Amino acid sequence: MEQRPITPEIWEKLPAEVQAYILFLENALRQSLERIAQLEQRVNELEARLNQNSHNSSQPPSQDPPQAPKNRREKSGRSPGGQAGHQGNHRGLAPPEKVHKIVEHRAETCPQCRSALQQATARQAPAVERHQVWELPEIHPVITEHRLLAGWCPHCQSWVKPELPAGIGRSAFGPRLQAWVAILTGRFRQSRRQVVELLGELCGVKVSLGSIQSLCEETSEALETPYREAKAAVAQADMAHLDETGWKEKGKRQWLWVAVTRLATVFMVSCSRGRQALRELTGESFEGILHSDRWGAYNMVDPIQRQICWAHLKRDFQALSERQTRAGPLGAWGLREIKRLFAVWHRYQAGDLTWVEMRWELVPVRTRLGRLLRLGASCGDPKAETLCRNLLKLWPALLTFAFVPGVEPTNNRAERALRGAVLWRKGCFGNQSDNGSRFTERILTTVATLRQQNRDILEYVVAAIQAHRTSQLAPSLLPTPTLLGKAA
Repeated sequence: MEQRPITPEIWEKLPAEVQAYILFLENALRQSLERIAQLEQRVNELEARLNQNSHNSSQPPSQDPPQAPKNRREKSGRSPGGQAGHQGNHRGLAPPEKVHKIVEHRAETCPQCRSALQQATARQAPAVERHQVWELPEIHPVITEHRLLAGWCPHCQSWVKPELPAGIGRSAFGPRLQAWVAILTGRFRQSRRQVVELLGELCGVKVSLGSIQSLCEETSEALETPYREAKAAVAQADMAHLDETGWKEKGKRQWLWVAVTRLATVFMVSCSRGRQALRELTGESFEGILHSDRWGAYNMVDPIQRQICWAHLKRDFQALSERQTRAGPLGAWGLREIKRLFAVWHRYQAGDLTWVEMRWELVPVRTRLGRLLRLGASCGDPKAETLCRNLLKLWPALLTFAFVPGVEPTNNRAERALRGAVLWRKGCFGNQSDNGSRFTERILTTVATLRQQNRDILEYVVAAIQAHRTSQLAPSLLPTPTLLGKAA
């Protein structure tokens, strides 16, 4: 039925009671529509929160609900395992100087006619076939007893006992055993009790929980100076990947920060997730390129010096595409542009595009992204508007990788560096003291930096402990030019 508006003439003829009732209905209808709009928005927010998973948020995959989409690749149709024609990986023979024992097996009789074989013959013998077997020796602790023999002083009429050498001290455990304890804890994420059991069952070393803690604290002291040097180097880096994750100390909320540079990977446990902690890690005047997500603390750095992680943005646009509002098509559009962006980057990484060609192919992507963000900033969906306005403020930080050589479009280096620490956190539930937090950041820094430089972790930690016991300078974590060339 066609609805006719009430003209002023008709309105004037209506009784006052009818006019008041109509105004009441109009006001009630307006309030109802406003309430419906609020409830619809609330339902959308709750549905979006219910549908959060590792594909559309920062939620880890371990917390995905059963209905979350699985990241399954399309089946290629090939059989599992190595494919025909692929280059196999085989264990190479160890050099002769590393062979502990050589056992020769000689052929004595012919398997066909049972005749005795001649070992010396004029014929050229085939090459000797070499087969090496790797085995672990039985591990037994080497116990060295230091006896302090006193001497009699006829002048003072007293016995004088010698002091233990500086490298021995009063510890009941040697540097290598102490390094084992630190590495088993900080590298292989074993609990204190598991380290006690492992040393006892596999190495025959009896050690208490208190001794394990004391050895970790002493190792932390030995690594203090190298850690400070590596931390100071972050401020001088030309670029750094930063990220942070939750940590605990005595049950209180802390944050574990990481900075991955070309020379080192530095961890830091802090009570802050804000700018104060960021300044402590990168220094007051960091001039390099900062890779990060969009956490507010990083806004202290000029967008020109930043590269926003596109892997995080992909999840953000995925979340928008799943909203039942005007943000849905915008999210799908953003996902298409991100797919094009990564396709160009991967072609450049594979060597199919030059630097200039990559930048040229990103021009239309950049143009469409700008149009998308401007539309999203006024689309009417609060979630989409907040994201798009924030990205417009950070616009110079979106494509820094296309203008500065060496910059990457993601923050995967920091994400991978934190992965082991997160697994350790799940097992140890954080630290119980400030000393424990210092050990955590120093051993994680040491292990990650040495692996980054392809250096021997055990030998370095042993050398640092020996230097600490003799009051000498520990070796640096920063690479020499020779080591830097090998790492590159």
